[in-house]
Amino acid sequence: MGVIETLTGAIGRRKPVKFEYNKPGKIKGIRVGNPHAVFVFTAKASNVQSTKAHIVQVDGVSDTDADNEFRMFDVGDMSSVECLEDADCFELHEKYNPDWDGYSDVIAKV
Repeated sequence: MGVIETLTGAIGRRKPVKFEYNKPGKIKGIRVGNPHAVFVFTAKASNVQSTKAHIVQVDGVSDTDADNEFRMFDVGDMSSVECLEDADCFELHEKYNPDWDGYSDVIAKV
């Protein structure tokens, strides 16, 4: 199963995911979080499109000290994505807005 399929399945079942993030300039390593949306994002300045995921990171390595932070990850830099089927810790984040304009080209969202 691919990254997008695993993320959309986890969103549909409201299950957390574990994944490796390999974006240049970011701390590499395993992260755990609650995926809220997968979408195609168009950068305003360059008009370049890329697939992103809004995930509330709850565990793992991080570039900040904040826990339970609503973050946007580049799907192309995610690997080894695994849905944690046995976990029951999914909570919607207060910053999540299902009507956000950036979700105009949404693949899946809570």
